[in-house]
Amino acid sequence: MIAICTLVSRLTGLVRDMLMSQTYGLSVVFDAFNYAFQFPNLFRRLFGEGALAAAFVPVFTRAVENDGREAAWRMLARSLALMTVALISVIVLIELVLLGIWFFVPAATAEQMASRGLMLSLTAIMLPFMLTICVVALFSSVLNCLGSFAPAALTPVILNVLMIAGILVIGPQLGSAKQLDRQIFGVAISVIAAGLLQLAFLLPVLRAHGVALGWKLDMHDPHVRKVLGLMVPVLLGQGVLILGPFLDTNICWLFSAQGGPTEANWFGVAFTYPLREGALSALANAQRLYQFPLGVFAISLAVAALPTLTRLANRADWVVWSGELVRTLRLAILIGVVTGAMMTVWSEPIVRMLFEYRRFDAADTTRVADVMFWYGLGLWAFCAHHIVLRGFYSLSDIRTPLLISCLLLPVNLAISLVLIWTPALRESAFAISSTITSAATVVIGLALLQRRTSQKLITAELCWGATRMAIAGAGGALALWWLGPSIAALADLEAIWLGRAIETVGGLVLGSMLCVLAGGLLGLPEPARLIRRRRKAQI
Repeated sequence: MIAICTLVSRLTGLVRDMLMSQTYGLSVVFDAFNYAFQFPNLFRRLFGEGALAAAFVPVFTRAVENDGREAAWRMLARSLALMTVALISVIVLIELVLLGIWFFVPAATAEQMASRGLMLSLTAIMLPFMLTICVVALFSSVLNCLGSFAPAALTPVILNVLMIAGILVIGPQLGSAKQLDRQIFGVAISVIAAGLLQLAFLLPVLRAHGVALGWKLDMHDPHVRKVLGLMVPVLLGQGVLILGPFLDTNICWLFSAQGGPTEANWFGVAFTYPLREGALSALANAQRLYQFPLGVFAISLAVAALPTLTRLANRADWVVWSGELVRTLRLAILIGVVTGAMMTVWSEPIVRMLFEYRRFDAADTTRVADVMFWYGLGLWAFCAHHIVLRGFYSLSDIRTPLLISCLLLPVNLAISLVLIWTPALRESAFAISSTITSAATVVIGLALLQRRTSQKLITAELCWGATRMAIAGAGGALALWWLGPSIAALADLEAIWLGRAIETVGGLVLGSMLCVLAGGLLGLPEPARLIRRRRKAQI
């Protein structure tokens, strides 16, 4: 059931993203929505997918088992009250900061003032979704502790379906086909409605499991204090990791010519905007595309490896621990190389199949594909990063990854601020900076793990294996690039979407097979190991 719910969620999310891009294109309106939607997304990642589950679930479970359900319900009521007050304070703070940007960061023209006003209006409407999505995450954690998983897994489907309704039904009621700045409010309204509907969907399930809901602000509950103590270090660590993309979004917005002239004057300093309108939307679309294989393959591999690494670390069996870490790391790098190679050479067909309809034209496809190309080059590092993180987590070490992130965050920011001024790169600068800093994170992390465990991890064998993987990926990518015109000719059908689907899927399957075949010919053991794991999973 969880697998089915997750699959439905991913499919409806893909449809939502396709319709958003097709309806609004890479426009000022889509940029404004993406900027505003980053705030609830940020807190969903911080609480819903991170610190809340990591801190609340074990404490709540022990409260149910050791102190009884009434004590657990009191803990829930006090946690809910504390979260509500904290999030309302954060919402007010964000509104004040954005108002400060409105008043103190100059806008050159009326068009730029209008785009900024649209962004602020959308943010004001959707900020309360921060509160509902975090409460949904809290209720989902309670249900998971009580053995109910499917309802919580279905809540993202509610958001996706209502946003689709906002695009297709509500938006057109608010404005004509040319009034996209009005239609987009239909999507914003659907987001708020989705948050309320998610809560309404979970409340009967909670009652069915006997959960007594309440609301009481009390900081003296020992269970709540324990949750806070566990959440703080996780929030700090994840906050630094999430801060990079958050800063990228703000830089992308501030340095884009949002529907106005390309010249600007900030506090007496005249300059030309390095980014055009649609830069934020192009970046957001490319990020969603590269994160799909990352989530499906690499993160799943990392999650599966953590229990084994933790058991070996508890036994202080560092020889076996290092062998397991390196084997998992090599698999992650191979997955990143193969999928990244396909993203670099086949980026345009992928984007064209998914997005290039209606207002999303060929020029928009090129812009997104350019950003996707650089993310593809760094996908091996993004995949490997998750394995290195699990290496530290198996040692119960959260501090070291946090310090590495703090060290490299200014580097990431500096690279982005420098490269956005290069006309050939523009918004691709953010993908390049992420690639560089992720690769540095992997190398620094492995070096520190070596010191902690006194085991050699960055070995000649690992480097030679990674080199052969790179050669195999490059070979498969070059072969696919050479065969590209022939594949496009075979897929030249009158049904546009079907032809593009055949071209894209056919190219990805063929290119991936060529990469894996090249890896086997180069003597890499990982392709055979993946096949054996696949057969074992089927059995």
